[in-house]
Amino acid sequence: MVWLAGLISLLTIAVWVYAFFDALTTPASEVRNLPKILWLIVIALFTPVGPLLWLFLGRPREADAPEPAAQSADSTSLDHLDPADFNQASDSDRPLGPDDDPEFLRKLNRRINPED
Repeated sequence: MVWLAGLISLLTIAVWVYAFFDALTTPASEVRNLPKILWLIVIALFTPVGPLLWLFLGRPREADAPEPAAQSADSTSLDHLDPADFNQASDSDRPLGPDDDPEFLRKLNRRINPED
């Protein structure tokens, strides 16, 4: 029976730590039902019940998050892509990889096929 009490205590501590840090890192605009500071107080003071209340009533809903566009079976085709879009230079100043640098590819082609 002692191990069961220890297991319940360990589980309670784990849920409390998870709920407290989840509430602490959640943006205040996404918190439901109470202000963020009150949720932190509820979690800290009402240890067995506070974390459960946070998980069920205070956490942002997953459904509120923007969902990625659903892909149908026909969307796996690449026919709608224009190859000219891939040859445009990027606007960033970061260096290109060797396989993205057309000048490097030309030099490599000349080294491989010198007679061309």
